[in-house]
Amino acid sequence: MEVQKPLGYENYLSDYQLVLVDGWCGEPVAWGFKIIQYLGDELFNKLGQHGTLHCTQPGSWVLIRRTLTRQEAIEKYGVITEEIYGPRGGSKSVTFGEKKLISPYLKSKKD
Repeated sequence: MEVQKPLGYENYLSDYQLVLVDGWCGEPVAWGFKIIQYLGDELFNKLGQHGTLHCTQPGSWVLIRRTLTRQEAIEKYGVITEEIYGPRGGSKSVTFGEKKLISPYLKSKKD
């Protein structure tokens, strides 16, 4: 699937690719662009209008354009068999069939 870079950011972003894997099981959970060149504050802040900016490690940022949805995870791994919540009710993990994922992108809408 060809996804175009936001206009004006062609020299600052990588090609569209997998940008995040789940920290627990290593499965793909987000796709977008890696920021490959310093943008400065103004361009960086405007880039956030084109998706979700996410820091993958100190000094490394990505622009997320698509995330794995709960429905896609159900289709790929099976029905939700367990959801674990933290002490204040926030989502900690979701298990689809036998596959446990901790990605915040898969928490229920009620969280």
